[in-house]
Amino acid sequence: MIGLALGVLLIGQVGAADKNAAATPAKKPKAEALYPSPAGLTDREPAGAAVPGDFAVVALPDTQMYTAALNGGSPEMLTAQTEWIISNCVSRNIAYVTLEGDISQDGSKVAKQWHHATNSLYRLEDPARTGLPGGIPYGAVVGNHDQRGGGTMKFNEYFGTNHFAGRRYFGGHYGADNDSHFDLFSAGGQDFIVLALTMGAGSDAGLMRWADAVLHSNANRRAIVVTHSLLDPAPWPTPANWTKEGPSIFGALAGNPNLFLMLCGHRHGEGRRHEAAGDGSRHIDVVLADYQSYTNGGNGFLRLLEFSPSRSQIRVKTYSPWTGQWATNSAGMFTLDWPQ
Repeated sequence: MIGLALGVLLIGQVGAADKNAAATPAKKPKAEALYPSPAGLTDREPAGAAVPGDFAVVALPDTQMYTAALNGGSPEMLTAQTEWIISNCVSRNIAYVTLEGDISQDGSKVAKQWHHATNSLYRLEDPARTGLPGGIPYGAVVGNHDQRGGGTMKFNEYFGTNHFAGRRYFGGHYGADNDSHFDLFSAGGQDFIVLALTMGAGSDAGLMRWADAVLHSNANRRAIVVTHSLLDPAPWPTPANWTKEGPSIFGALAGNPNLFLMLCGHRHGEGRRHEAAGDGSRHIDVVLADYQSYTNGGNGFLRLLEFSPSRSQIRVKTYSPWTGQWATNSAGMFTLDWPQ
């Protein structure tokens, strides 16, 4: 009734000279496409048994529908993801976990969403449950929704430098906050660096110089870059288009020979690029995953990246601990070459 009364009031205020303008309907914002759950779902994990030396990295795409309990999502879905990671960290040799931005829907506006996030993610830090002194190494990434409400105050309150300082895997950060930082881990007889860059990092020249220097100074470590926005969705084998943020980040960092993989979320869906770098003798895989427009705000789907040094490949799988289902479609299950 309030909305109806307001509409009547506004119409009554339109003068004769404005009748034509009032008759023209306002342009509606473009609606986000809604998708069903990934195609080809099965309760049985697709083939791809591990061999000695294999390890895994887990990517948690945009969790905002879970932490904000929107579009059928619930905080319990994020908890199901972290509980599955803890339960499988030994058997699957899970070496690292990364978010892909948009941990929250409303950034610093709504503290409750961060409480939901920490209730799930802080479980990864429990030495008793993980069997690791510092828990499972993980990195939080800033998305555009995490910047709402005047910046990343809440992100840094719960996932700032004070929270990660002293952890053996925490490598360092840019500036006075943790919006951009890097982590270090070792697995499969190799050393890695994961560089987490805030949303829109490519527009900050100082930040990109720092990021390039970090990769250069860690040239002995194989490098993964995670940032919220790089690609638009596209069905493979069509290379996904870059977002406006993508080219500047890729261009600033692709010259580092140790960089082999970039991960992102933001755009609803899946897509990837196998992008030539340097003189074209090597390639960098750029991979998008964002399930928030699937049924129930994502239905708990995550990305499992199984690294196999002996096979020189990365097996990418899509799984939901919430539903117990694996995706077998080409967008959710594929293999990347990983030259050794």
